Amino acid sequence: MQTLLTEKDVSFVVDKRGHKRAVQISYKKYIAVQEELERYAYFESPEAQERIRKSDEDLEAGRCARFSGKKIDKALEWLND
Repeated sequence: MQTLLTEKDVSFVVDKRGHKRAVQISYKKYIAVQEELERYAYFESPEAQERIRKSDEDLEAGRCARFSGKKIDKALEWLND
């Protein structure tokens, strides 16, 4: 995963005592972070978690096949069987 924010992207609002009270980022960076969160939110859903668990079980049980890019037709046939 790429780094969305670096120290250069963030500034802090501090109080008179020097305590950090808020963080500021540009609107452009905010939108980028929101889009990234939305993209990954799906994987937190119960349905996605169940699919991930099932695929892990399939891999552990050997219910998988590997194909090279040159044999994409065979891969598609295997998926349809």
